Amino acid sequence: MKRLFAIICATIALLARPGVAAAHDFEPGVLVLKESAPHRFDVAWSPPIDSRGAPAGVALTFPAPCSYAGALLDCGAAPLQGTIGFDGMHGSRMQVIVIIEWAGGDTLERLVTGADPRVVVGGVPGREMFVWLQLGVKHIATGFDHLAFVLGLLLVVGCNRRLVTTITAFTLAHSFTLALAATGNLSLASRPVEATIAASVVLVAREGLHDRATAARRYPWLVAAIFGLVHGLGFAGVLNDLGLPRASSALALVLFNVGVE
Repeated sequence: MKRLFAIICATIALLARPGVAAAHDFEPGVLVLKESAPHRFDVAWSPPIDSRGAPAGVALTFPAPCSYAGALLDCGAAPLQGTIGFDGMHGSRMQVIVIIEWAGGDTLERLVTGADPRVVVGGVPGREMFVWLQLGVKHIATGFDHLAFVLGLLLVVGCNRRLVTTITAFTLAHSFTLALAATGNLSLASRPVEATIAASVVLVAREGLHDRATAARRYPWLVAAIFGLVHGLGFAGVLNDLGLPRASSALALVLFNVGVE
């Protein structure tokens, strides 16, 4: 049973490599509207794409009397109010993060899904920072390589007091590099990071196949901390793709990490 579990962990590491994800998995889209003049907004729009990089064909619709052309949304003499729609979204896997920043400092943040592909903008802007908490939960729930590494640690350490120390070391390490990378203070190419994450899963799977007193078994917390630094860079890749909101980047980062935990 122990050998079978280790083999499963190693298989997950191989299947989690870039480029082998299912085509129906989507990276979230991002819509950012920033008011540059009264009732005029600069538009930055990145539609959802599937895991192979193909666009999902999502089109934006804005409430009247707003007109959208190029990278500019002009609502004339009226404020931005009504429904922003996302035509072509289907299924709960498709998501779009919406961030609207008014010149006065108010911000609206929403997570739109295919189940209800619209945002209703009212007279009073609001903030749903739990968008970032949701994204953290979603990322770890589908991050099978990260989960396999933690399960591999359990296989090596067992259910005892050392497990608490080991998981704590992993948590502190990945939180550290996540914060550095997501705020732009640390940057590494994604492919070496992803390859190292896969190697970490293979390592703990191999260690789970024997009972010899190796360094990994004597100091599992150190192994967890070292590879935790790399896993944190993997988590940060998601936030770098989405872009943290400038007005509340610290809170968004904390909530994303809480979601991961």
